[in-house]
Amino acid sequence: MIRGRLATWARMLVAMAATGSAGLAAAQVTVADAWVRGTVEGQTATVAYMTLRSGSAVRLVEVTSPVAARCSLHEMTMSGNLMRMRTLEALPIPAGAAVALQEGHDHLMLEGLKHPLKAGDTVRFTLTFVDAAGRRQAVDVQAPVRPLAATGPAESHPAMPMTR
Repeated sequence: MIRGRLATWARMLVAMAATGSAGLAAAQVTVADAWVRGTVEGQTATVAYMTLRSGSAVRLVEVTSPVAARCSLHEMTMSGNLMRMRTLEALPIPAGAAVALQEGHDHLMLEGLKHPLKAGDTVRFTLTFVDAAGRRQAVDVQAPVRPLAATGPAESHPAMPMTR
């Protein structure tokens, strides 16, 4: 009886793998060059930048961090001399492509900061991605805080994602 159940489970797993139903594990999202701009006393918001890649098409649909009351994706555009920002509900990550959250373009806002962020601190984020089938993948990222005047990451290295 137990042997029969094990054989059934094994057949199901093989079928899932053969049909691509193994979930987002095959579409491992990677995060590189993540960093957060430092703040000064009394500042309640800051920005984070990073580069996102995925083996298959996914959408970044949620970002949380214990240091902020809210995290949101923003798109920045220029219209003449006027800068416009709008909140994005989701950020598409095309299969095999890199999407950069960078200064002057799409970026991640941290609002309602619980305390000032100084150079040398580390900020933890949980990024939640959804694939075309609706499967979710959470990726934890540790991002260093850079000085207020920083314009890029101190070193170029991949963040270590941990899939949940």
